[in-house]
Amino acid sequence: MELSHRVATIPASGSRSKDSGAVVAPRASSVRAGELMLGQGGNAVDAAVAAALVAGVVEPTETTLAGSGFMLVGNGQGEVRSIEFGPRAPQRASEAMFRIEGDGQASRVLGLASVEGNANIDGPLASGVPRTIAGLLCAHERFGRLPRRTVMDPAIRAAEEGFPADAWFVMNALNDLERLRADPGARAVFLDDDGLPRGRSRQSFYGYSVDTPEPVRQPVLAQTLDRLADEGAEAVTSGPLAQALVETYREYGMLLSGEDLARSAPEILEPRSLRYRDARIHVPVAPGGGVTELQILKIWQRSFPGGSPRDESGARIRRLALAMKHAFADRYHWLGDPDRVPVPVDELLSDEYAGRIAQACGALTVPESFGDGSAPWSHFSRHALHRPTEDTDRAPLWRPGEATAPTTGTTHITTADSEGRFVSVTHTAANHFGSGVLCPRTGLLFDSAMAWFNAVPGSANSIGPGARPLANMGPVLATGPRGTLAAAGASGGRRIVGAVAQVVINLLDRGMSPLDALRAPRIDASGPQLLLHEHLAEFASEVSDLAPVIVPAASNYFAMDFARANLVGRHDGGFESAIDAQAHSL
Repeated sequence: MELSHRVATIPASGSRSKDSGAVVAPRASSVRAGELMLGQGGNAVDAAVAAALVAGVVEPTETTLAGSGFMLVGNGQGEVRSIEFGPRAPQRASEAMFRIEGDGQASRVLGLASVEGNANIDGPLASGVPRTIAGLLCAHERFGRLPRRTVMDPAIRAAEEGFPADAWFVMNALNDLERLRADPGARAVFLDDDGLPRGRSRQSFYGYSVDTPEPVRQPVLAQTLDRLADEGAEAVTSGPLAQALVETYREYGMLLSGEDLARSAPEILEPRSLRYRDARIHVPVAPGGGVTELQILKIWQRSFPGGSPRDESGARIRRLALAMKHAFADRYHWLGDPDRVPVPVDELLSDEYAGRIAQACGALTVPESFGDGSAPWSHFSRHALHRPTEDTDRAPLWRPGEATAPTTGTTHITTADSEGRFVSVTHTAANHFGSGVLCPRTGLLFDSAMAWFNAVPGSANSIGPGARPLANMGPVLATGPRGTLAAAGASGGRRIVGAVAQVVINLLDRGMSPLDALRAPRIDASGPQLLLHEHLAEFASEVSDLAPVIVPAASNYFAMDFARANLVGRHDGGFESAIDAQAHSL
């Protein structure tokens, strides 16, 4: 691609604080909620939960409080816990519950064409067990300091007063107009009397001095949150709100049940971790982006045991791209729910296996599938590129006929406090506006968690009763001898994984500040092409066999070419927070 111009510096927003802590999130209302908690004497968990609750109200294009997520909490001594409220299928789900049509090839982002009627993404069968609200409230109860109502008040007000129907909301609502019109609850909240997106008649896209966005109010959701502030998470797992959800499940023909809600509380675990350089990197345990992030870092460390190159070059980009492509090939074949299928995680993260892959990354030739434009989630679901172990009980080969593609739609919040706590929390609706179905009794928007499974039977990530799909979310914490060093995460579907791994490399290998770690150009190797930021265009010829595509710097709302990352890290005796410029708004 020939560019008419080139941005001089990759834009990212940063903020420094000596000792008061930090909050970073995609929406200003979430940041204000978190900062309010810190100002009232709360800790990083109070701030993260308040910000995440607001996000679940004001970001229906990305997430929902009836979705799923992960939270990592690190204290000043470097001890880390993972609060896991990741996606889970209903108990009544089955491997062949969706009818597959066509040849399994998916659309560029969502993979809408593979399942008949898009039923794994749209409508009542697409939803997984709602776990976000219980996960956040349980995290607050265990690790927070302020009263529950104090932490929930900003989200209640956001639902009552409304979030701005900005250009991003209007554009997404137009894109999803048919599915929003199909559901009475979603239509009432997100569309006007003419069945068009709220805010579509305002001129605020020209600038806030020209016009202000229309507020999108959610009074039923506000009532639900107010009740939760009084009664706690039990109200939505076994109490009156749970009963209201069950009534909607029955009315709408959903597979979810009261039994699913009763089992929806989060698990609080020691995270999965590995040593990387002079730090330890922590990720959630459940199926998600974390294992692949760790595998990329492990391969990179084995490729350059004495320290990796700091300066950009064609050789560096090639080795990084291949490390990512090999790790994603393994992801698409081997990873699933270890509670129901064998998953060789220990072998994938072993020194011996990482050494083998690092050696393969240095080869002059690459697998043909890395550059032929085929969808890797489909190709590698049925063709293992490597065997991490010869033990077929630990790593059986999978042979699904094809695969459905991973989805997108996520938010991420990072916080830190003056006592050295760091929090990294990602939660999601699994698709824009989730399943497009909104519960009229609670105001909660149901997610599309079933889209994370391979809807084709016979893969490691196929559907099963109560199974956990391979989500894309991948929050991380980095710790060192003197406590937590940084917390990071991203939104952006499958591109989250490579973005977060590169942020860690920028911090720990290249010695960058959090802000500079986001200003460095990134690549993405999770899909059919190798995406190169325009600042790396001069190196495209050195990766010509990996189907490179040069991506111009984005100026549009919430561009996701290289995911949308944010982080908080220690810097110059205090904290520095940073967020990709295209990842935040009012």
